[in-house]
Amino acid sequence: MRTLVLALIVSAAAMPASAEEVWLTIDQVRPYEIERPAGQIVVGNPAIADLTVQDKTRVLLYGKAPGLTNMYIFDDEGQVIDNLIVRVRSSNSEMLTMYRGPSRSTYHCAGACEATVTVGDDKTVFGDVNSQVQQKASQVSSGAGGGSTGTAQ
Repeated sequence: MRTLVLALIVSAAAMPASAEEVWLTIDQVRPYEIERPAGQIVVGNPAIADLTVQDKTRVLLYGKAPGLTNMYIFDDEGQVIDNLIVRVRSSNSEMLTMYRGPSRSTYHCAGACEATVTVGDDKTVFGDVNSQVQQKASQVSSGAGGGSTGTAQ
């Protein structure tokens, strides 16, 4: 009987953490609290979702493109703390998608409609809007004396 109980305890301890599902929206950040201090975090597909580490128990999850990926969180000994299933969706409530034949462009409409960078848009439109966004980000970071993110220890 003791052997059976010990075998059950050992097998339960060896099982990976169950997967929790997290929903993100493109271009929005969501805070996430880790149950115990993390040593390493691995993102399955950083083109879909990524994160910024605040400290060992807090991260900010960021949706980049529609899709499904996962994130494994390990402690300092390499034991799995969590396996997050991350689903990223687009925000459709204020989005307008315009089709001109096979060409697609996307606009964010809150009062006035403005072109936005959205995966799947026409390459020319995407490139033009992305270039403007990058130029603006460069102006902001050089004018403000630094970037907008940091690492907390």
